[in-house]
Amino acid sequence: MNLPCVYLKKTKNRRRFVKRIFEETEIGKEIKEIKKILLKPNIVSFEPYPTTTHPDLLRVCLEILLGFKKEVLVADGPAYDAGDSEKIIREHYLKKVCDEFGIQLIDLNHQSFKKVRTESFELEISTIPSEYDYIISLPVLKSHGECGITGALKNQYGLLSTKSKSRLHRMNIHKAIAELNLAIRPNFWLLDAIQTLIETNEVRHGGKLRKLNFMLAGKDPVSLDIEGFNLLKKVDSNLKNKNPEDIRHLKYAIDLGVGEKEYEIKTF
Repeated sequence: MNLPCVYLKKTKNRRRFVKRIFEETEIGKEIKEIKKILLKPNIVSFEPYPTTTHPDLLRVCLEILLGFKKEVLVADGPAYDAGDSEKIIREHYLKKVCDEFGIQLIDLNHQSFKKVRTESFELEISTIPSEYDYIISLPVLKSHGECGITGALKNQYGLLSTKSKSRLHRMNIHKAIAELNLAIRPNFWLLDAIQTLIETNEVRHGGKLRKLNFMLAGKDPVSLDIEGFNLLKKVDSNLKNKNPEDIRHLKYAIDLGVGEKEYEIKTF
């Protein structure tokens, strides 16, 4: 069996890392014949990076994809408790980046949804991803008060309706994240771990800033999150004595076959 690959680089230079990823890995070959690409950032709330995707990461992706003459949309749905999502998107610094390129930043919370039945849940998932040929996810690696970590797997949570986000938080968010990643799966992830938040994923909820100085990329969200967990536990004492399978949504994802817990690391 061919192991999935986690591309890993100790760096503070997002631009250089992303350009090498597009030039030297499978993503560059895959998008040659692709017409429509959805970029899914991590817009949790009004807070800037590292709560939210860094503008430089979005900017370099847009430069590369538009240079390839692709049709690109940027879209996410802020957290259900973050306030007026339309106002957040309208005033967000990532919208300024999109405006530079004449690209829309869409608030998924106010778009159409389809009901998808998984093993345990009925999920309301945005219809927009199904309109695109390729999805690139741009999460930030952070600790999370309820989920332990948030990274590649949890970034898909923004594709749910506000109603589903709220309801699943009160049910079993861990199993919901795993099953969501079976229902809809991006094609590639660029995971930012240059700076992070420990203890939880937003400053407004008590997140504390730390530096890791890593970028990760790959096609397997499970292996990316395992490697991300191994980085995070070095700076978050709450994770120090835990293993990846102690992160419940990660364990569910492994058991469901969302991705692989064995993987190859390629350092740049």
